[in-house]
Amino acid sequence: MTERMYRAQILLTPEQHRRLRELVEREKRSISEVTRELLEDALRWREQDQQSRLERVHAAGETAERILCERGGEPYRADVSTTLLEAREERHHELGSH
Repeated sequence: MTERMYRAQILLTPEQHRRLRELVEREKRSISEVTRELLEDALRWREQDQQSRLERVHAAGETAERILCERGGEPYRADVSTTLLEAREERHHELGSH
């Protein structure tokens, strides 16, 4: 028994329609078949991309937790203005010494 299909109507830009027609003609397949394949590829890519983002967030959380443990539970508090000023001064001295 074949899988049940659902009808969906979509609107395409003229450029999308032209490119789809060219693909369909080149591959000698139906618009429906090619569209389903393209949609499946896009959905799979989106799902993988979302999973990848979640994995990176999880890894960042683990890194933050590890650093916090290494610091004995004391969070790192940086004064960004002072850090930038010190970096600029170091760079100024490096450039002046050459």
